[in-house]
Amino acid sequence: MDQEGGGSMTFHPTMVGGAPAVCNCCGRAATGVGIGDAKEPRFLCQECVLILEQIKRVRRFDPYELEARLGGMEAAGPLVDEFGSDLAEWSEEQVLIFCGAIWKGCADKLREVIRAGQPPF
Repeated sequence: MDQEGGGSMTFHPTMVGGAPAVCNCCGRAATGVGIGDAKEPRFLCQECVLILEQIKRVRRFDPYELEARLGGMEAAGPLVDEFGSDLAEWSEEQVLIFCGAIWKGCADKLREVIRAGQPPF
């Protein structure tokens, strides 16, 4: 990871015990469809499979991932408004909801940017 928090967030390995586990692109639960090889199949989730051809064209994920963080930030805002800005006061359930929203926001934005077909730089 570089000093500005960059670096690739793609997920490896994508299988556990020979079965699909983690989407190579967004980190969600993977299906049996991959874009790699037998050693590392680079499995994808159902949503990323829909943009498989666009994902194959990405050579460096870093710029896309940096842009995707905006989706996480946008997803976090309403929850901070609802739960309050002092995270120390949040319940465990609120923290888990918050983390899930950020993850989904990043993943959704990543697919949106990849689907657009234009590197975000």
